[in-house]
Amino acid sequence: MHELGLADAMLKMVDKVVKEEHLTEVNSVTIEIGDLSGVVPHFMSDCWEAVVDRTPYQKTELIIKTAPGTLRCEDCQSVFLADLDHLSCPNCGGKKLTPLTGRDMTILEIEAC
Repeated sequence: MHELGLADAMLKMVDKVVKEEHLTEVNSVTIEIGDLSGVVPHFMSDCWEAVVDRTPYQKTELIIKTAPGTLRCEDCQSVFLADLDHLSCPNCGGKKLTPLTGRDMTILEIEAC
């Protein structure tokens, strides 16, 4: 489960920002997970709970937003939203697909004081 490593790395990034900005409390962290990133949102949420347990961030809420992924068919050059249940081109049925968006996981906001 690579979400545990991602949650741990994210916590270290949040902690670094808190120290650099001399903040005292983090209320929430908002992230965006792309549909094609390979990160499973509910696993990420569970892992966040595990890594913040017994830390100064244990009451910090993790808010997860998802971003759709887009793909380009290399056979017909169509661009379309990814359907993870049917990874083929809706135009020609091609399977040679290149991801264009939705591959990232990004920290969008750290709400703190």
